[in-house]
Amino acid sequence: MPLNKSKIVVFDMDETMGYFVELGIFWDSLNNYIKLHKLDNKITINQDIFNNILDLFPEFLRPNIFTIFNFLKQKKLSKQCQGVMIYTNNQGPREWVNYVKNYFESKMNYKIFNNVISAFKINGKRIELCRSSHDKSMKDLIKCTKLPKDAEICYLDDTYYPEMNYENVYYIKIKPYTHDLDFDVMIQRFINSNTILSKIIVEKYDNDDFIGFMKENMNKYEFVYMEKDGKEYEIDKIITKKTMEHLIVFFNRKPHQPVASTRKISRRQSVKNSSRSNKQRTRRNY
Repeated sequence: MPLNKSKIVVFDMDETMGYFVELGIFWDSLNNYIKLHKLDNKITINQDIFNNILDLFPEFLRPNIFTIFNFLKQKKLSKQCQGVMIYTNNQGPREWVNYVKNYFESKMNYKIFNNVISAFKINGKRIELCRSSHDKSMKDLIKCTKLPKDAEICYLDDTYYPEMNYENVYYIKIKPYTHDLDFDVMIQRFINSNTILSKIIVEKYDNDDFIGFMKENMNKYEFVYMEKDGKEYEIDKIITKKTMEHLIVFFNRKPHQPVASTRKISRRQSVKNSSRSNKQRTRRNY
């Protein structure tokens, strides 16, 4: 059903909503351990398990991101926002993107996202048939979501895509969010947690066996750990606050009020020091 004169908010996922590279590495390695010991016969890997795992690593979520999502929830409930969507180039399986999406919704107890547009291709295989390329564009967004061409859109991404910069698009180019955790820290948090899965593994198997397996598997990704500076994390909090301010401006705009330029929420030196391509960090892109 067409959404006439609607206000839509569209999020990129990776390094915009949160930082999920290491989470993906941990998740893959954990699933490999489960398959090796045939634990999948005893426990179902589902959304609840994923939620429990992500709960162990709150650093992977952009600081105060739920403040933004709860703001949008209220806008949707008051009919001021007709849709919130995810437009991602994430190279993991669709299931992975849905796990992340569902995590946010389960925490809010509200279905905040109306649509998810997945990557154009993954490993050379066409995934999202409504997309025409890896580059994000208004043409593909409209085609995938069936939104009216005159919809007022607020688009948030840590990457600039020229074909998304249209008159009716309030483009917020946000500073990429990253937060590395040492693999040892991640493994110990899991072992010390009270999750169902960790209890089964700790009670049935030797800790050293689990730790050794996880470290060996996680190291295969050739991930380069970079410690986050405390000042940088404070900047991330400010970025979220500024993002909220821009969202308020977007919702207060009159219909079709011209957008002067792309809003860049970043600190030049901070971006230079902290923004790292996935190729530098790991061979698999989450």
